[in-house]
Amino acid sequence: MLVASPPSLREFRAHFQGLASLTRLRILEFLAGAGELSVQELADSLGVSQPRLSWHLRMLRRGHLVRTRRVGRVVLCSVHREGILAFQRELSGLIAPRPKPRTLYQRSEG
Repeated sequence: MLVASPPSLREFRAHFQGLASLTRLRILEFLAGAGELSVQELADSLGVSQPRLSWHLRMLRRGHLVRTRRVGRVVLCSVHREGILAFQRELSGLIAPRPKPRTLYQRSEG
């Protein structure tokens, strides 16, 4: 799911919490190189149990970092590049330099 409107601060928090784990970073790095994999293939490749991987994938999905889709009984995972790029653009806008607001002291002089 692509982020349609600018993300809220809570969504930013979920995005960065998704990145705040070495295991989740390893998952992203592996998926970036592998494309789309089933949860079981990913668990086997990374040496992580399937339940633990599913928990990490949930955190990554909440942060719009990974997307999943179901094909029958198999869940396939891939990097959510559009979601990541949307957060990068919004973060750039959020921290972009802005003119300093005038202080109360400056307003009374002018």
